[in-house]
Amino acid sequence: MKENIFVKEKIKRLSIKKYLSEKISSAGFIDVEVAKSPVSTRVIIYALKPGFVIGKSGANIRSLTEDIEKDFGLNKVHIEIGEIPNKDLDPKVIIENIANDIGRGIAWKNTVYKAMKQMKNAGAVGAEIVVKGNTAGKGQRKRSSRYHFGYLKKAGYQKSLVAFEKRTTYPGLGTIGVRLRIVHPGTVFSDKIDIKELAHNFKLKREEKRLEERSQEIETAQKEQNEVAEKKEKVKKETKKRVVKKEKDLSTDVEINN
Repeated sequence: MKENIFVKEKIKRLSIKKYLSEKISSAGFIDVEVAKSPVSTRVIIYALKPGFVIGKSGANIRSLTEDIEKDFGLNKVHIEIGEIPNKDLDPKVIIENIANDIGRGIAWKNTVYKAMKQMKNAGAVGAEIVVKGNTAGKGQRKRSSRYHFGYLKKAGYQKSLVAFEKRTTYPGLGTIGVRLRIVHPGTVFSDKIDIKELAHNFKLKREEKRLEERSQEIETAQKEQNEVAEKKEKVKKETKKRVVKKEKDLSTDVEINN
C-alpha cells in the first residue's frame, strides 16, 4: 500500500537524521532534507560549521556519501550544504549554540543572555529559555531558571505558533537541560487582534476596491468613446475622399463634353 511506502520513507529520513546527528555532531548539525528523484538522491545538510562537514579536500563528505548509500540503500547520493537564512531566529541553531557554549565551559548565564539579546534584536515577538540541572555547581541542588521577554503561548491551539526546541548538555558541573520557545516576527495571536482596527482596515480595503472598479469602468467607457470617435473620424475622412473623387470625375466629364 502507498501508506506503507510513505511510512518507510519517513522512517528512513529519520534514521538518516539520527545518523548524521551522531556522525557530525562536532560540526553543529542542525537538520537534513532528503529529496529523491528517479535518477539520484539529494541530501541537504544544515550545520553551523560547513567546513567540518566537507572535511579536508572533501574527505568527510565522500565518506558520508558512501556510508549513506551503503547503510540506507540509496543510489547516487549527492550531498549538499544548505544555507541557514536567519540564524538569530532559527530555534535549532540558537539552542545548538547554547548547548555547545555550555558544554565548552562558558558560563550558562552569559550564554542565555547573549541568545536572548540576539532574538530580541532580530525582531522576535517573544522568547523563553528554561535552564534546568546542576547550574549552581558540583554537589549543589538542582534548580530551574527561566528567562523570557515579549509574548508567547503555552496552551491551546495557539501554542502551535510557538517554535520549541530542547537539548541536553554535559559540562563539567553535571547535566544541564535547555528548553527554548520563540515566536517569530509577524506572528499574531487571536487575543492580540484589535477588532476595531480590523474592521477599519476591511472598510478601507472595500472602498479601495470600489474605487478601483469605478476607475476601471470609467477607463473602459473612455476607451469606448475614443473608439467611436475614431470610427466617426475615419468615416468622415472616407466620405470626404469619395466627394473629392466624385467632383474630380464630374469636372473631367464636363471638360470632355466641351
